[in-house]
Amino acid sequence: MTIIQEAIETLETIPYLGMRPQDFEEFWLEGLRGDTRVKARLELEEIPYPLSKVEVFTATVQSGDQVELKGYFLRPRAINLCETLPGLVRFHGYSGNRGQISELLFWALQGYAVLALDVRGQCGKTPDSRVYPAGAYAGWMTLGLESPHTHYLRQVYLDGVRAVEALANQPEVDEKRIGCIGKSQGGGLAVIAGGVINALGQEVNLKGGVKAVSAAIPFLADFRRSYQLQSGGPMEELSWYFQLHDPEHKREEKVFTTLDYFDGVHFAPWLGKETACLVSMGLKDTVCPPSTVYSLYKAICGEKKLLVYPEYGHESPDGFMDQQIEFFAKELL
Repeated sequence: MTIIQEAIETLETIPYLGMRPQDFEEFWLEGLRGDTRVKARLELEEIPYPLSKVEVFTATVQSGDQVELKGYFLRPRAINLCETLPGLVRFHGYSGNRGQISELLFWALQGYAVLALDVRGQCGKTPDSRVYPAGAYAGWMTLGLESPHTHYLRQVYLDGVRAVEALANQPEVDEKRIGCIGKSQGGGLAVIAGGVINALGQEVNLKGGVKAVSAAIPFLADFRRSYQLQSGGPMEELSWYFQLHDPEHKREEKVFTTLDYFDGVHFAPWLGKETACLVSMGLKDTVCPPSTVYSLYKAICGEKKLLVYPEYGHESPDGFMDQQIEFFAKELL
């Protein structure tokens, strides 16, 4: 038995610790109804770039709560309007931002229209105008932790859906060939945004849908186990929260009940059987422990592939990019 086979056999025996709230679907439908009253669209401003084969734009999408989500939009320059383009929404990691134009160029040169927006309030140019009941601890995981209605991630997830919908509304983009891609937090957001729009989008007359998802070392899954196993990373913020506000963990169940509304494992089945997924996992990952990634992977019900890297932690080898190229070419090009 190989190391990977042994690891998978062990992971199969580890139970998922989260609990799907009874009103989970209605909670997200309520959020979508409020967030989609104004059509999602891209406001674009072309910026100079020294390559003739692509067009590069700054992009703005207005969120449902009137925050301007800032980012980049790239597309191949030679657009035949009789042939629409496949689209990709790229989500970034925790405390990151939209990234550099050169990172997105990689996809635009392959023929994709690609959109990357800053996650609100993190380290890009997108602010977060919401007012929370209390402060947080060196990050965002405990912002609004008192209730799922006030938690920071609620609007972040709705912003992700809005990004997909804005891309789908671009006239040059084929709404039936849209993919989501991301790493760590971005991997979780790719699954979550795709799940929400695929399962609930028709209920609120959304145009877009997600056909393919690539989630590298995804965060935002199995929060209870992730908290138990964490040694650094975003889940450490919960430790600081408990130290300062609840040292005896009397409110522990309430905390994790709130987080259950944002657990990627509950969104993964919503992707549906027609959406293909590529997931990567590092067996030495202490930020997104393998058992949490595997819980997310198991919950995906469509065609899926898991790439396991025994010698990697919270990262993927360079060769994973080749796997992504092949995956999206098969599903979207």
